[in-house]
Amino acid sequence: MSSQIDDDDDDDDDVHADDPNENAATLCHQKLTKSPRGLPLMYSPAPRGDCENCCPIREPKDIQFFLFTRENRDKGDVLYVSDKKHLRKSHLNRTNPMVIYMHGFSERAPGGDGESSKQMRDALLDAGDYNVVLVDWSPLTALPWYVNSVQNGPRVGRYIARFIRFMVLSNFPLKQIHLIGFSLGAEVAGFAGKTLNEWGMKLPRITGLDPAFPLYVFEKASQRLSPNDAEFVDVIHTDGGLLGYPWPLGHVDFYPNGGVPLQPGCAQQELSKNRWLGVIIGCSHARAWQYFAESLTRPKAFLCDRCENSDDNVTESNCTMTKEVFMGMNTDRTLRGKFYLTTNPEPPFGRNLPLD
Repeated sequence: MSSQIDDDDDDDDDVHADDPNENAATLCHQKLTKSPRGLPLMYSPAPRGDCENCCPIREPKDIQFFLFTRENRDKGDVLYVSDKKHLRKSHLNRTNPMVIYMHGFSERAPGGDGESSKQMRDALLDAGDYNVVLVDWSPLTALPWYVNSVQNGPRVGRYIARFIRFMVLSNFPLKQIHLIGFSLGAEVAGFAGKTLNEWGMKLPRITGLDPAFPLYVFEKASQRLSPNDAEFVDVIHTDGGLLGYPWPLGHVDFYPNGGVPLQPGCAQQELSKNRWLGVIIGCSHARAWQYFAESLTRPKAFLCDRCENSDDNVTESNCTMTKEVFMGMNTDRTLRGKFYLTTNPEPPFGRNLPLD
């Protein structure tokens, strides 16, 4: 093993780190609230981050790793960077691939009860024998502190890279690790890949599920998800130009229904009864992880058309039919370019029949 990935900057004692100012506990403690649909959302009276007035980041507590397998699919093992004791006692199976999933803004993952985290975990374990690691960084993405969440992205990505390096040093094959991120989590996955590149390690795959667009619109490749972050980067765009990044970010970029809002089933008239703008705005954004989760158990459901490599909007008119090109978990890693497809307005979303 190269000395470039020596774990000398990790400190086992940081597992027990806490806020230096206990009097700030109430102000700095995030709270669980719910959307009008009953979905869990994280709220904090004050932001966490590196800014002058931010609550300090406590990496072991604010960025946690929960391991789920088919042997413990309902209760995750908590893993810590450099903590070999917890790793030995966990259900980790080194012969099975590992998928690390990062949630988006205002979500959470402990216990797998965050919507996207839970659905992704369940779909992965239904599909195969995976080591599913849910990253919970909810204290750093709590409402309403979106700007601070974006600023925290590089630090979170570096910490996730340290976790991956710890896995590799613990004899887990790097070639078996796949990062998947939704929204801000997709951008964080890119920062993890960049850090590993600095250490002479190259992730085999990163999947970006509608990577975040606000505050990333003018960023260079070094400050957002890019094809350089892994050997293969695939991206699904569903809310382009609003919450999701509209332009290509990977080796292959998929544009269901053109990759823009409103996705089928997200029409305002169908959702207006909720009387909450967030439901309408977030529906198309969430379709990215919903499509991907479905692809795990229906690998040929999302048949795609190849599109011209131009700056034009991805529409059916500038795309041509292909054979055996599918969006999702089993995407061909040799693919390059942009692809278009259509979906159903409700599950099953994939339109390629028969049902797998």
